[in-house]
Amino acid sequence: MARLDPITSLTRTDLIMLGALALSISASALLPGARTVSKSMVYASPAKPVDTLSTHQVSTHQAVTTDKMVVTKVSNIASEILPNSEVESRSYPSTLPDFAAINDVSTKKQTFFSYMLPKIRQANDKILANRRLLLMIRDDLATGDALDEDDVQFVSSLKARYKIKQKTSLRSTIDDLLIRVDVVPESLVLAQAANESGWGTSRFAKQANNLFGVWCFSKGCGLTPKNRDEGLNHEVAKYESVQEGIIAYVHTINTNPAYIQLRHIRATTRSEEHHFSGHALAEGLLKYSSRGIDYVRDIQQLIRVNDLQKYTLPLQA
Repeated sequence: MARLDPITSLTRTDLIMLGALALSISASALLPGARTVSKSMVYASPAKPVDTLSTHQVSTHQAVTTDKMVVTKVSNIASEILPNSEVESRSYPSTLPDFAAINDVSTKKQTFFSYMLPKIRQANDKILANRRLLLMIRDDLATGDALDEDDVQFVSSLKARYKIKQKTSLRSTIDDLLIRVDVVPESLVLAQAANESGWGTSRFAKQANNLFGVWCFSKGCGLTPKNRDEGLNHEVAKYESVQEGIIAYVHTINTNPAYIQLRHIRATTRSEEHHFSGHALAEGLLKYSSRGIDYVRDIQQLIRVNDLQKYTLPLQA
């Protein structure tokens, strides 16, 4: 008998419960108030070099140790693409490591990727669980099966969370949701996190768990940029944890009108490719930064130079 991955073997009831839990956890990270994500996501700091680390990012302190770290298990399906040495249970700190204390550039980069990767997959796994249930509901509609109240409520909850405002049929709503309820490939998330946070060394990364430069607009919702232009009132959003920051970033990519092109590229290539290409999806980030196409090219170069595509798992759901 072929082995089933944990996600693919879940029953519909399991998925409804998992989906509800995921929505609850994700929504708590995005509630209005002190942790609200901005309506637009913009570049918050000067671009970092894409193939080396700048001098100020490499200190003379000793390398970070792992004796106080807590064991976290990497996604079960990681073994399909990563070497065994990279999918074993690892130790990760509950707070952001002191990446600035790592002198060797290669070690700093690999430590950064190893720290971020399971967190990215955890965020994507929750999205995949919701996507699988949406596909089941769509199949039921196609075959004429009646939907129960839980199914309808689930679609309604996702419609609100993913900001589908137009009034359409249930089938059209599900089709619209499937464009948004999808993963952001690991290669792209790693590249943007590295670029935006200076490999985890920026003030916003260390003090706000914000590795993606996400803005917010309520007073006290985050940290005030030191070089904020006169007349602007945004802050850089603050999160309780790095995980919460990743969830907020992925949700922004999946809902903000600025990234319609990225979602279009993703939806178009889903049926054609075995893996999402972070390099290709980066073309949809023109509005992520005021630097436009230069920012996109920096992200794509980061993906190429660091061979980040190897971390992107095969497509699921």
